[in-house]
Amino acid sequence: MKKRGTLLTLSLLIGMAGALSGCGGNRNGNGAAEPGAASGAAPSSQASGSSASEEDVTLKFISWWSYVKPELLKKFEDENPGIKVDYEYVAVGDAYNNKIKTLTASNELPDVFGIQGVTFESLIKTNDILDLKEAFQTPAYDKADNWGDTINPVLMTNMNSGLTSEVDAANHVWGVPFGAVSVVVVYNKTLFDGLGLAAPQTWDEFESNNKTLKEAGLIPMSYANKVGWGDWWLRFLLDQSTRDVTTDDFLTGKAKVTDPGFVEAVQKLKQLWDDGTFDPAGMTNGIDETQALFVQQKMAQYMVVPENFVQYLQDNMPKDVELGAYALPAWKGIEPSRTLGGASNIVAVSAKTKHQEAAIKLAKFMTSETTFQSLADSNVVPSTKGYTPPEGDKIMGAYAEAAENGFIVEHTPGDEAGIKLFQDALPKILLGNKTIDKALNEVQELIDKNAK
Repeated sequence: MKKRGTLLTLSLLIGMAGALSGCGGNRNGNGAAEPGAASGAAPSSQASGSSASEEDVTLKFISWWSYVKPELLKKFEDENPGIKVDYEYVAVGDAYNNKIKTLTASNELPDVFGIQGVTFESLIKTNDILDLKEAFQTPAYDKADNWGDTINPVLMTNMNSGLTSEVDAANHVWGVPFGAVSVVVVYNKTLFDGLGLAAPQTWDEFESNNKTLKEAGLIPMSYANKVGWGDWWLRFLLDQSTRDVTTDDFLTGKAKVTDPGFVEAVQKLKQLWDDGTFDPAGMTNGIDETQALFVQQKMAQYMVVPENFVQYLQDNMPKDVELGAYALPAWKGIEPSRTLGGASNIVAVSAKTKHQEAAIKLAKFMTSETTFQSLADSNVVPSTKGYTPPEGDKIMGAYAEAAENGFIVEHTPGDEAGIKLFQDALPKILLGNKTIDKALNEVQELIDKNAK
């Protein structure tokens, strides 16, 4: 059984798109299986081969995505005469999960809905989610390419990694990632331009930029350890020096935190800290303090997830300041330089929908490049492949690039040892209160003790 991945959470929205494509199914108009269909088989979609659109169809759609606005859904309706969308917003969390459970129990699951985590798998197991494998081989909403070929494959893999082998995700398409979470560096382009700097393409350029920023009296980079974002830096570095190591390797003894690759990453982080790369108060500063430093132009770069934070920066920076963003370059040159995050939200289609063709069309619309281009101002990271940012976008293109580079798996020990590493050993190392050897040996001793 696969372990469930831990993802950053992000509530995302969907919006507008382009051309039409049609899909039918192996179920008839009222949702029943066609004669001859295998009894008990997993529901599956099929291309209809017909260009005729459904008429007088009302699709029920439910999600917790706060950006879904009536005008966005009306755009879809205008582009698809005869299809109406009855949308319901439900707050994220228990309220949403309980709503889905209630609708499923009463056989009233919406035609299209947002889903996450454990609820996603449970609905697959009860045959309540339509397998979109065959629909993935039909044209995307706004491209001639097959729908499946337009979706970021890294996000598909990431989505499926949260499912157990019981649902056989390798041979089915149970949902489609809607947006993503990724981490990039947002920077003050106006300050960079004034110092003759550009977004770094290599690690050497990254370190050189930080040195120039430091010499100019600026704080080069955020750390924000109060909310755990300082941990990101070691995770990025470990993905370059211990890419093949997983959390399980520490449990089996295959890997140790005292191994050369692990030590090398900690040494690099310590060097960056001692060089003045990070906010000197970053060990205790959180989001509010870090944002204030960036908005006041005392800090030049801010490693951050998009969510509401980028919008805050855009709304509060001085009007004459231009922002940019870049994906962190590879420290040791190992490409791709992966990011943190993953596929947090999923679009699913009910296996019992009476309007399968229209429901699939809406799912395609929601995951189209045109839609994500229209949502760039809302800081939604696209889940499409080869995303082209709209003209003038200086931020979301970097988040899209980072997501396409792939996502970091955990290269650190879990449980007590992981807590000790990030909350005790690493702060003491960076602040000079304990040597690297002593701090990491203490973490390894805890791992060895728990393994007995």
